[in-house]
Amino acid sequence: MIISTFSAVLTPFLIILIGFIFGKIFPYDLKIVSKTALWLMATIVTFTFINDYTPTLSQLKDYGIGMIILFFISLLITYFSKEKDIFLVSSVYVNSGYLGYPVLYSLWGERAMAYGVIYSLMNILIGSLLLPIFIGKKVNFKNILKLPYFYTLIVAFILGHLGISYRSIPEPLLNSLLMLKDSAIPFLLLFVGLSLSRIKFSKGSMLTISLSSLLRLIIIPVFGLIFSQVYKMHGEFGKVFVLESAMPVAVNSVILMDALGGDTPSMSLSVAVTTLLSIITLPIWAFVLEQIF
Repeated sequence: MIISTFSAVLTPFLIILIGFIFGKIFPYDLKIVSKTALWLMATIVTFTFINDYTPTLSQLKDYGIGMIILFFISLLITYFSKEKDIFLVSSVYVNSGYLGYPVLYSLWGERAMAYGVIYSLMNILIGSLLLPIFIGKKVNFKNILKLPYFYTLIVAFILGHLGISYRSIPEPLLNSLLMLKDSAIPFLLLFVGLSLSRIKFSKGSMLTISLSSLLRLIIIPVFGLIFSQVYKMHGEFGKVFVLESAMPVAVNSVILMDALGGDTPSMSLSVAVTTLLSIITLPIWAFVLEQIF
């Protein structure tokens, strides 16, 4: 079982590696790739999976409450540390989307990935509305309104509850949409690899990196598991909540840390280290969750 779980998780990481190598060989500008990932691929994934597997308001509430609790647990753990900003950013800016979606899809299929979309949106809300309050930045709700899949999720959610499926559109349009949907996962993984190839690494604090990795990959998901059990999350709904909370630090955390004038080298290394370590930790978490749920 653990071998098959590791194999399922390893597949997305091999595609990330290809993107990373390609990015190192061909150091071109990634703006158009980034725009394509955000405006096209992630948007299509959000719409199709939420429309196919429309969540209930209760499920949205459950994830929202759980993630707010995890945020404040992270805050309590790190509040008196000199590196509070790094630890908080590491705990909130998690790669629940571009990496989380493919891992969930490989492990548990489309419904699990639909739950991952919910988690990712809630994560963005917390990162935009709660996190800035505690790291000295202004809350900017406009950042959320700039995300195309924020509107896409709302439309897909409403249509799903009205019983209107995108699968009823004319066949040529449907086939084109499904082709884009199928290509979105490998594209997003390649984009993660390309993004990692652009991070400039320099010497950072190994203690800070070790602690942020421990927080991101072990401590936060442990509390996520406790919450899922206390709150009585069941099946894939609970598994996705915990596994998404165990994802590595996202690449855009480096951009935020640079804007704060913080320890960018340590943040960059945290992204790289947690991504590498998650090749081991994610299969272990997936295996554990299979035994529990």
